[in-house]
Amino acid sequence: MQQHFLKKFFPSHRTKSFKRQITTFTKKLGETFYQYWDRYRDLLNTCPHHGFETWRLVSYFYEGLTPKDRQMVELMCNETFEDKDPNEAIEYLNNRVSRLVS
Repeated sequence: MQQHFLKKFFPSHRTKSFKRQITTFTKKLGETFYQYWDRYRDLLNTCPHHGFETWRLVSYFYEGLTPKDRQMVELMCNETFEDKDPNEAIEYLNNRVSRLVS
């Protein structure tokens, strides 16, 4: 049933387009960290069957940051962000964003 649903609503060309957007995701000029993270999560939710491992998703997000924002992320977690377990990294980003919004 799931495959029929995906074929109908997510044909391969559409899935490939979403996957390309995920792998080339970058922060827009003037976009806040919160907006960037929120937009990335929305993209992932739009294509939940993307098939990427968590560590790749974290990597794509991190690589799309500006150098200044990468530095901020590293400083906020004591220069260990890239060494974090992928699930810890996602949790850290969620916590970081929730602090910015509060």
